[in-house]
Amino acid sequence: MTDETRHIILKIGKKVLWLFLLLVVLDIIYRFTLYPRDLERNCTLAEYSKIPVRDTADIIYLGESSNHSFGPADTDKRSIATMIGDLMPGHKMGSISKGAVHAGIYYDILRNIPRESPVKTVIVTVNMRSFSSEWIYSNLEQALQKEQIMMKKAPALYKRMLLAFKAYAHWSEGERSNLVRKGLKRQTFKLPHPFPYKNASQWDRATAGNCQLYNGKHASADTIELTCHYIKCFAYQLDDKNPRIRDLDRIARLCQRRGWTLVYNILADNMDQIKTLAGPDLEYLMQNNAQYIVQRYEPKGVIVVNNQYSVRESDFFENFVTEHYSRRGRQAIAEKVVEQLNKKQPYNSTAGQL
Repeated sequence: MTDETRHIILKIGKKVLWLFLLLVVLDIIYRFTLYPRDLERNCTLAEYSKIPVRDTADIIYLGESSNHSFGPADTDKRSIATMIGDLMPGHKMGSISKGAVHAGIYYDILRNIPRESPVKTVIVTVNMRSFSSEWIYSNLEQALQKEQIMMKKAPALYKRMLLAFKAYAHWSEGERSNLVRKGLKRQTFKLPHPFPYKNASQWDRATAGNCQLYNGKHASADTIELTCHYIKCFAYQLDDKNPRIRDLDRIARLCQRRGWTLVYNILADNMDQIKTLAGPDLEYLMQNNAQYIVQRYEPKGVIVVNNQYSVRESDFFENFVTEHYSRRGRQAIAEKVVEQLNKKQPYNSTAGQL
């Protein structure tokens, strides 16, 4: 190496060092000036990670709207998390609940929980709709991804740059609809018997076009629309390429590192209505997908509570594809979660009815 080359390298190195120092100074200035405001505007999730410490909770329940929704006739409006806590009086329950969130959001919340928190057990809601392209490309995803950026363990200035350059989902409605349509075509599946459709898109189009149910019976436009929603939400076959499965994998690894007992609570769907409208083929796919979760995570030490059939049709209070239950439905889910916890851990909960 010549003296001239060495001089050039040294000169470049000094400039890089000065640039690095400048960025560090700017990051410090930003962190103590505008960052708190940006965090407040763009990240409501940060406060959720503080709940275990604030509430001295040793059990944390993470859920979406299923946790805090209740029927118009309910006099008992307790959430699923509260019901679980009431069945386990020797423990302090913390509830982290936000509508439309999924496993990717739960991971960000969990990894930001301070290490000094008293958490011992984490119960994570697994909503089977969240694996479908309709949810993956939801019109709410843009706002959620902005929050995920702010939850990153990264320099504050770097996160602000990611927001400025829109390093998150920022589709137009037309682009989003196109992504959903393409996603439905990728929602492929195989049944153990001959079936005329290979993906959710084909099945959805045929049902809508023929205006009839799986058994050939004609139905009203509203009923056909509801049937098609069920098909789009649940006609898929899970594998490790699904982004929500990768999120669940990350949660399992995180909980293992932190020494937390992890529970995956598979939510109930309206299986009574699904069997009536979409028939046994969709039911078969849904059963297999729930079993995929069980078989993938139980060998990894995760407690998987399969609540898929725990709630009957009469306890769904909306005539749409949601996981919103009346008191009896929420109670059924809470009791099964506690039952499974007591099989695996000495939680010493109070037996009996809520």
